Amino acid sequence: MLADTVQDYAQYLKVDLSSNFQTVQDVIDNMITRLEELSSVVQMIKLKNNNCTTSVTQDICRNRNEVTMLSKKIVTLSDVVHKLQVNVEVLEKRVERAESDFGVQSDNKLKYFFKPFLKRKDVGISTNAPPIPQEKVVFSSVLDNFETSNT
Repeated sequence: MLADTVQDYAQYLKVDLSSNFQTVQDVIDNMITRLEELSSVVQMIKLKNNNCTTSVTQDICRNRNEVTMLSKKIVTLSDVVHKLQVNVEVLEKRVERAESDFGVQSDNKLKYFFKPFLKRKDVGISTNAPPIPQEKVVFSSVLDNFETSNT
């Protein structure tokens, strides 16, 4: 009877480890396969990246002088635009001053400007108004920038 009881309880303790671990082994094998695939993809990316880095570095070194020249031209053009802006501002101030000196109205400047030329009767020039002195407008030249940038 003791032998029968031992055999009955031994059945409870028997565990089929090979069948239970087979699924774990399959998962591990699948994981190893995926890791090998990932490793090969990473190796390919590293190789391509090194090739791209090398080619881009060579292109940058090869075109460095052109980029430097282009940046100088951009700076020169920026200076030219600034000088032109200053010149336009000076002209606008002179035009506004001339308009106020001649009494040009701002609502229809063109019509008011040509009004003295379109009148038939002679209008005498007022001698009471003091003569407006001629002022010389000095503009900064932009051609100097282009001549110095070519050298």
